[in-house]
Amino acid sequence: MSSLLLTQSLSAQAAQPTGGGTSWLLPFMLVALVLLVWLPMRRQKKAMAQVKEKQAAMAPGTEVMTNYGLYGTVRSIDRDANKVVLEIAPGTAVTVHLQTVTTVVEEAAPAAGTAAAAESEVRDADATGSGPVDPLDDDSRRDPGPRND
Repeated sequence: MSSLLLTQSLSAQAAQPTGGGTSWLLPFMLVALVLLVWLPMRRQKKAMAQVKEKQAAMAPGTEVMTNYGLYGTVRSIDRDANKVVLEIAPGTAVTVHLQTVTTVVEEAAPAAGTAAAAESEVRDADATGSGPVDPLDDDSRRDPGPRND
């Protein structure tokens, strides 16, 4: 009888699945790894293509900004040597690597219009005398007040 119980319990244990619940984990991890590598590479390629497109559109006279924040006007481009000559101030030119020039500065028309409007308001306020008051011109600060002699 004991041998019969032993064989029944062994056959019951053999019929139960063991360790088959994690077979989906390896393919899932491989797909996740491929996505984690592929998506950033794709995004980087798009960004590089945009920078190359902007650099191809540059010509002498274009206002640009380098990736380290230097603004200037393109004076000449040597694509073979990867050099750009930028005029950063009147009479001051610097030579930088072509890859550092990453942004073409485009002035927006509404922003220029609001700056001109603000400047005209300042001129109008100065003409009427209602402009900002300089604290040193305040008479109450210069007057020592009544004397107690």
